[in-house]
Amino acid sequence: FEFLMTLSSDHVTPATGKTVTATRSIDSGAFAACTNAVTELSNGIYVIDLAAADLNGNCITFKFTATDCDATYVTIITQVG
Repeated sequence: FEFLMTLSSDHVTPATGKTVTATRSIDSGAFAACTNAVTELSNGIYVIDLAAADLNGNCITFKFTATDCDATYVTIITQVG
């Protein structure tokens, strides 16, 4: 799963060389650490291999944070019904 991190100084510039922390909330539960670590792909794009345990719900919200960066939030609906 790929996502962009931006610098909080201007909210636009891609953030490179950051250590990104990934957490997830499953079905409105408390945020907890994702199973796998985040790595940088290039130019502010980061990648995480989402494990089945990170997607075990109907509505998953991911929060990615790093020093001097805007937090990135992504919500995924895995099932409608």
